[in-house]
Amino acid sequence: MPSTGNLTGTDLGGLTLTPGIYSFDTAAQLTGTLTLNAMHDANALFVFKIGSALTTASSAQVNVIDGGTNTGVYWRVGTSATLGTDTLFAGNIIADQSITLNTTAKILCGRALALNGAVTLDTNAISNDCFGDGAIGSGRTDYGSGGFSGAPVPEPGTWALMGLGLAGLGAMSRRAR
Repeated sequence: MPSTGNLTGTDLGGLTLTPGIYSFDTAAQLTGTLTLNAMHDANALFVFKIGSALTTASSAQVNVIDGGTNTGVYWRVGTSATLGTDTLFAGNIIADQSITLNTTAKILCGRALALNGAVTLDTNAISNDCFGDGAIGSGRTDYGSGGFSGAPVPEPGTWALMGLGLAGLGAMSRRAR
């Protein structure tokens, strides 16, 4: 997928982004709040292609607003991802190596997939139930000060993984059996 915007060297905190394919030549950092505005497009797609690591500061947040049932958020990470303590995150993290969620970090609507390493958890919550009680689209908007609203993240089907250019999908599914 060709990039619609290169954010190399830009902290995601404080930004409001519209649907698109965003790239980082190297690492990506989130300090503060990133708002993803789907602009009332039920099929909005946000893809972050990160060359190396994704790191969030403590209490960082990803807010998805004005989306619909098919809004998708994907984070393709070239090496490893680390979510800081108390981070409130949205989207599917697909890391080549490992993913670490520090104490009480949460992925409320998404997944954590490490292709060649471990997903390490410490008193965390990960939910892909984007429509259940307390999930995005359930009518609740009181997720801390994050205020997620109406933007579920769909199953990361094969089409999405293939579109992200991830090699080794077949090997990953064979290992899962």
